[in-house]
Amino acid sequence: MRRFILTLAAVCLISGASRGAPVINETFSGYLDNSLISDSPAGLAVGLTGDWSLVPVSDFYVNRTQGDLGAGTDKAVYDRPSDDNGTREATRSTSADHALFENDGDVFYASFLIDPPRSSGRMTFELRLKRLDGGGANDLSFGIIDGQYILGNGGADVDLGDGAVADGEQLVLVRIEYGDATSGPSDDEVVTLWVNPASQSDTPVIDGVSIDLLGRGGGKVTDISIRGEHMAGHPAAFDDLRVGMAFADVVPEPATMAILALGGLTMLRRRRRIT
Repeated sequence: MRRFILTLAAVCLISGASRGAPVINETFSGYLDNSLISDSPAGLAVGLTGDWSLVPVSDFYVNRTQGDLGAGTDKAVYDRPSDDNGTREATRSTSADHALFENDGDVFYASFLIDPPRSSGRMTFELRLKRLDGGGANDLSFGIIDGQYILGNGGADVDLGDGAVADGEQLVLVRIEYGDATSGPSDDEVVTLWVNPASQSDTPVIDGVSIDLLGRGGGKVTDISIRGEHMAGHPAAFDDLRVGMAFADVVPEPATMAILALGGLTMLRRRRRIT
């Protein structure tokens, strides 16, 4: 009974938040049960176009794993043999020039659901960004690497890292406040990263850290990628890739968040019993 009340409270709390429209939203729905490279057209997605491309062309699936054709429904699954832990990356292009930041102080958000099989593995969501003034490009990635939550510039490079990776499906959400010294006091971005947040008032894992990630000139996202590595043969699931201009744009549906919140409460109870 107490569990039901806690679940209902979580649903009511999250349902009260106003929801927006994400710039990018890939739910991996409507795909064939096959490799993530789908027969055209690919699954419907907001803000994306074309099929996924894989580098190399193997080991990313949708609706299945290599050993279980019924696993991973409506999820992208990274699944490599235990004797080969090399990196795999899947990339899909955006359908338009989505400008995420133009002026000093502009804010954007990104999030994804992941289910890591081991805390020492690597799962990241990457935004490939191009400067609005035609200058250079940045790759902004975030997720988990070697047991901690990270954010980095340039593929899997780690610029910020903190927290201990939890088990089970979880939402990793990042907020970036753009810094541009041509119109503000410095080039530093302000970065905040949460795990399973119900609101922005929740305690972050990375809390308002200043670091220069994006450089000057504004930026638009041209591609998104998901990357997996070092899973020791255990399938890892990616879902609900979202990019938006507000927190509510990148938070999954309330029912999903209620399940994640309940999982967090269950873990807390277990820790209290142990101590």
